[in-house]
Amino acid sequence: MVGCVYLDYFPYESLRPYQDAMLDGVYDAVSVGDHVVFMVDAPTGSGKTSCISAALAAAPGKIVVVVRTVSQIDIYLDEIEKIWSNTRHRPQISYMVGKLKTCPLAEEFKGESVYAGCARMREWTKNYMSNKLRQSQGRVYDPSRDKTLPIETPGYRTFCPYYLMSREAFDLNGKAHFRHSGLLLDVADELREEIRSPDELLHSCKGVCPYEIMSVSARSSDVVIMNYSHIFSPDFQEVIFDWLELDRASLTLFVDEAHNLGDAVRALNTRRLTLRMIDLAEREMERYEAVMGQARLQESRLEASSRLKGVEVIKTLLPRLRKYILSRQSRMQEGEELLDADLFRTFLYQDIEDIDEGLSTASEVVVAVAELKLAEGDRENLQGELEPNLAQVILFLRDMEVAETDQAYQRRIATSGTGDKKRTWLEVNNIDPAPVIRRIVDNINATVMLSGTLSPLDAYELYFLGEAERARKISLLNPFPAENRLLMAAEKATTQLEKREEAENRREIVGHIEATIEKVPGNVAVFFTSYSMMNQYRKVCHQAAKRAKKRLYLEPRGAEDVPQVLDEFFRDGRRGGAVLLGVSGGKLAEGIDYKGEALSGVVVVGLPLGFYNEIQREINAYYVRKYGQKKGMLIAYTLPAINRALQGAGRVIRDASEMGVILFCDRRFVTRDRNGVRRYLPPWIQEELIVTDALKCRDLIEAKEDEWKKSRSA
Repeated sequence: MVGCVYLDYFPYESLRPYQDAMLDGVYDAVSVGDHVVFMVDAPTGSGKTSCISAALAAAPGKIVVVVRTVSQIDIYLDEIEKIWSNTRHRPQISYMVGKLKTCPLAEEFKGESVYAGCARMREWTKNYMSNKLRQSQGRVYDPSRDKTLPIETPGYRTFCPYYLMSREAFDLNGKAHFRHSGLLLDVADELREEIRSPDELLHSCKGVCPYEIMSVSARSSDVVIMNYSHIFSPDFQEVIFDWLELDRASLTLFVDEAHNLGDAVRALNTRRLTLRMIDLAEREMERYEAVMGQARLQESRLEASSRLKGVEVIKTLLPRLRKYILSRQSRMQEGEELLDADLFRTFLYQDIEDIDEGLSTASEVVVAVAELKLAEGDRENLQGELEPNLAQVILFLRDMEVAETDQAYQRRIATSGTGDKKRTWLEVNNIDPAPVIRRIVDNINATVMLSGTLSPLDAYELYFLGEAERARKISLLNPFPAENRLLMAAEKATTQLEKREEAENRREIVGHIEATIEKVPGNVAVFFTSYSMMNQYRKVCHQAAKRAKKRLYLEPRGAEDVPQVLDEFFRDGRRGGAVLLGVSGGKLAEGIDYKGEALSGVVVVGLPLGFYNEIQREINAYYVRKYGQKKGMLIAYTLPAINRALQGAGRVIRDASEMGVILFCDRRFVTRDRNGVRRYLPPWIQEELIVTDALKCRDLIEAKEDEWKKSRSA
């Protein structure tokens, strides 16, 4: 294990046999470089995070770790802290977290987004500093040395005190310029001496802007953790390399929870158009016309003519876009469907002879709006400048035109809510993440993709990279004792549409659910394929929970209610147990760490395939054209379902000492026909899976629980 020898530590000694190949594989991939992609499918608890040690040993430059949630940052901070504590090495680590979570004034921006409020306060702060510089008649104004700074009332500020302390103003040829303050650089140096989580950062910055601290620290760190969006969003992809001074040739990329990568990239490369964006774009146009004025536009006849055409195009398109969306909103039910592109384009571009020329002249106005800083809204770029909504509207229309010839782009219209809360928007979705991912991985030193549910690897390789044998791949066995888990799959039960309502089939599903709830001591989770199915079996689960003297909890529709539900569910786990009903792929089936007594058993009811609507059929057709019938349908339709099921099942056993029951309640997990998915499951699950009917399921659980009870006593 070259990586761990370099760091002279190994915090997962009991897992050492399982990790040798993984760590050596990472070390070799990173040291060889040459744009290598190394994909690691390793179960939960196998110490995947420790791969960062092997990468540090081999990396020729900076390591960037991309994660989906802020909570995942702490996992890597803990790993680096172990390296600091157990070795002579002190690799520097930093992270980038959005302003929504780090801005000390976030609560003060009533009625506007944090980004808009921050942009406004930055401009006011720079104006304040410019005035102070002029008044001092000096060459430099350092706010940290100013004893006359007023203490302002929240909500009535004329500058941001945190941004103020992160900058110095200096005079250059009679004009104020700005640079990082000495205080900011000193605080950044101090913070490098300890590892602090994002929650602690806010209280450790000594009055300096936390976001500015993060950006300064990231440039000089060995490891930088950031969100998927920083690397894979089309708006940030190029900017981030320049902003953080990243050298592509020496950069190593870690993708954490890599099973999410494809869907995340698709989401990041989706353009959305809302009524709010149109409203803000119109306000930007009004400000633009007021600032420029007809006299200014005539200063250059050629430029004026082009800009006037752009203004005319924009003022034609924006009302039509609003009218189209409102018309569909009044008639459309909640959900999403394919957009009738021909009808949309005919309505939108009537009287516009050359669409490409029209959008080009509109783009010139967009540039002017950005240069004049007339933007307002909810989104900013990495430099902290607000992005014009007008730009987002034109980019959306550009992508709509790309979709005319590129089948990887799908045009949709979606509606959510009812009554006064009904909202409708348009989307252009990029359904193939491979080209976007390849633009990154083909131009950097090496990429390491880590996941506990990256099976089958060959399918994920095609989905992510669009090419067979492009990546090195490794799949590890489960490192935990096999005797600590009971893996079962239903022999007869299924949620297939043609069998779903058959009496015998329903009895089998009910029998499996009841057996798990009643015979597994402690907390049990039951994940269904949909909310409607969850409600269909809710009464059965409630009665079984009542017999087992367990309380029943339902997955809330709103994310804001999840913490309270989980707190109560976990508390009941220490007092005899409870039952949690949720949806595969939902808020409770992924990303939640059910450690210790938090979860003792899981039932995954059904193979959680997506809705087979016109949107899904078009996606299926695209991948079938690209990879053929078998591989295409696997990637487009079956792979996401397998991942949802494995994610739900993976909530149970998170540590070597834990014991638990996992039941896949659908015969498709064991059959090998064209509908079966057993051959796609991780090898260790295929080997251990016990096929059973509902009656035997109860007996198997009883026998296993007796065995565990005796082992605990011993």
